[in-house]
Amino acid sequence: METIVGLLFIGLVSGASCFLTDTEGSRGHYAMYVWRTGFDPNVHGCDQTDFLDWNSKHSHCFTHTWNSPDKRQWLWNTCNLPGREISSIFLADVYHKVKAGFLSNDCDSSDITLLRTTLSEGHSRVTNLKIYALFAASDIEVSERHMVPYVVWYNDNCAHTDQEKFDGVAVNNEAYAAIKCSSDLNQRTTYLDRLQEIHDGAQKQRHGRLLTHFSVSWHWGQCNGHSQPFLWRGKTSDASHHMIDIFDGIDVQVGYTTFPQINERMDLAGLNYSRLLNKQSFVTFYTDKTEPCQITFFPQTCRWSGRSESHLFSVIDQFPQNGLSGIQPCIHYFRGVYSSGGHPDWPAHSNH
Repeated sequence: METIVGLLFIGLVSGASCFLTDTEGSRGHYAMYVWRTGFDPNVHGCDQTDFLDWNSKHSHCFTHTWNSPDKRQWLWNTCNLPGREISSIFLADVYHKVKAGFLSNDCDSSDITLLRTTLSEGHSRVTNLKIYALFAASDIEVSERHMVPYVVWYNDNCAHTDQEKFDGVAVNNEAYAAIKCSSDLNQRTTYLDRLQEIHDGAQKQRHGRLLTHFSVSWHWGQCNGHSQPFLWRGKTSDASHHMIDIFDGIDVQVGYTTFPQINERMDLAGLNYSRLLNKQSFVTFYTDKTEPCQITFFPQTCRWSGRSESHLFSVIDQFPQNGLSGIQPCIHYFRGVYSSGGHPDWPAHSNH
């Protein structure tokens, strides 16, 4: 994803408020990204020094986030943290598993069995949890549109119960950033056509509805600081508004951890339009190590204070007084560094 901290996730839910009430009482309705690996302090020799180095691509201190019973229980316990409960997760490392099953028409492989177990556990152990298959090819061809049929196949053929189904597909494609100011309008409309294929492909599921979610940056509807509306399929709007129309859910990367930048950029990205359509909204904060420091809560040397979980929660709790009533938070990402336990300021919520 782009090196920015905020995501405004907008999901299609009627009449939603910031914290909904369910049969087990009042729960939080946060969202959370779950990438393939995360920091693991349980690995021998992995200490706070390794944590602060944050070599997520090459260090043995990063292990799979959901491929074993103990890793999954760590995830479910994090989703059930009292007062900060998670109601939507975007789950990575799904693509190769469902593709292999689809191509061989095999619902009995170990990978498919792992998916069925993971989905069933998540839905049964976390109240009203929605689990999205996360794809991130991030190319101008929008290759994620070719991945959706694999999830449709899995849900229609391999899931024995609704508990074993994916609730949706989530797509993170950053390629629009390179063409947002292109004088060739066909580039932009073709990109939108390809996004539409994601939504249309999800509708081919025979049993139940597969939701769709897309990630955009706060400035994609603008060029040189000005709104850039254009005609696409009979409607003239900027790119952000077109994308809100296409998907059941949109997250907007706002690139800040402080107010008023958070809410100002959300407004530029079409927040009022999403509210008009009665769509639920999430602001997602980055916790992993990246630069510049104002885009993340990672505990690194920085002139900005508040690089801790407690400060993250404090910012979230300030949503109503900053005009964000009804807006939901989303955390990027599980064990990166949220709930990792690699630092005193970032405890592991593996037990509670």
